[in-house]
Amino acid sequence: MNVESILPLKYLDDTKQDQDQDTVILASYPRSGNTLLRAYLEKIMGLMTGSDCDITKKLNKELLTMGFNGEGIADRKAWIVKTHYPERFGKSKFYSERCILLVRSPFDCFVSLFNMVCTGSHNKSIAAEDFKTYSELWSEFIE
Repeated sequence: MNVESILPLKYLDDTKQDQDQDTVILASYPRSGNTLLRAYLEKIMGLMTGSDCDITKKLNKELLTMGFNGEGIADRKAWIVKTHYPERFGKSKFYSERCILLVRSPFDCFVSLFNMVCTGSHNKSIAAEDFKTYSELWSEFIE
């Protein structure tokens, strides 16, 4: 998916001191649909979204290659900044006046997160038979 295919994306001008711009945090548990919502917001608004992530990490680099050029930007250049805080701390602190809280069924998030961890990818899943094997191993572990 190339985010820039619909509108040319732009950063906000963070040099204007008198700018009346509320910053917005997009907060969610991992795998709740944050990236999908960011893609929609970028396509609809034409503004680059940011994140508080560490762009030296593999999965965050993957988002850069998918067209999210605001990865790792957590300042007033991005009106909306993704975070998974308090589940994890981002690389940089970012203060906000507003928040969009994205919520998804925890069961769906856990399955999606499990697939992401096992495949090391945002858009791949393990085979169903492997999922069964891992879940059996996990159930033995927690007993």
